[in-house]
This record gives sequence, structure tokens and C-alpha cells, in this order.
Amino acid sequence: MSIHKPSAAGRIVTAVLALALALSAGTTAQAAEFNLFLQCKGEVQSGGKTKAATLNLAMRDNNQTALIQRSNVLPVGERLHYQVSKASYTLLYKLPLPGTRVYTDWVNGGWLVWQPNLKRLATVRIAIDRQSAELEGELRDFNDESLGELTMQCEPSTNDDAPEPKF
Repeated sequence: MSIHKPSAAGRIVTAVLALALALSAGTTAQAAEFNLFLQCKGEVQSGGKTKAATLNLAMRDNNQTALIQRSNVLPVGERLHYQVSKASYTLLYKLPLPGTRVYTDWVNGGWLVWQPNLKRLATVRIAIDRQSAELEGELRDFNDESLGELTMQCEPSTNDDAPEPKF
């Protein structure tokens, strides 16, 4: 009776396939962690002017973060922490102070770089009513003065309802 030993090339192919399978399973698990998707449309009012606004959020209950998937008024890709009450979701996002930025790398750790921030936005506060799905928010500067107000109507959905490409 002879036992077949795989060649070195065969072991590499098997390892690569196992890694690809593990990575694809991890991606599916990450997408499944977002349990609520909100597609909000409305307007932002600033300086007496009104502009159409959109905001798509993917909300995750296990660590209470909301990912900005698409927006024309807020930074896409940023995560906001939220609190849940019986009446609403409240979200808060604070931007870093202007003038400095912290960079980290694996070898040297963290270091500061001077980077002037020409935009005045410092804080975003949002409240979403859990019954009516109405969103109210305010944009504040570093002196805690109002830069604008958001008023939107949100529609909840799931990942299955989302258009392609799916999250």
C-alpha cells in the first residue's frame, strides 16, 4: 500500500486556496454584522441657503457604529458612534483638531505631521427618530458655532434590499 505525498507546489496551491476561502468567509461575516441600512434624503441649510442632501448609513449593533456609505454632505467612509434609546438613535462625530494629524506605522509607532485644515467643520450631531425615521442634525465648527442644519427623511432597509454592488 502506497501513501501519496503532495508535492511542494501542491501544498502551496492548497494553502492559497485555504487562505482565499478563509478571507471570503471573513468578508461575508463582516457584511452580515451590519444589521440596519438607512437611506436618507433631505436638505442642509447653511447661511440662509438650502441644498439637497443625501446620507446612506450602515449601522452595526455589536459595537454601535454607523458607517457613512454615501453622502454629499458628510465624509464617506467615516464611522460614527451612536447611542440607542427607545425613541431615537443619536450619532456624534468629532473631527481632529486642525493643524496636526497623527500617522502611525508598524515599525516606528506614531508621529505628528503639520497639516492645516482649511475646512471649519468640527462636530456632526445627528438624531434619528426610531418611529418616524426623521433625521435632524447640526454641523458645528471648532468654536461650537452652527455651520448648518440637516433635515432628512430616512428609509430603513436590509443588505438584501440594497442595489448592486452589495455591501
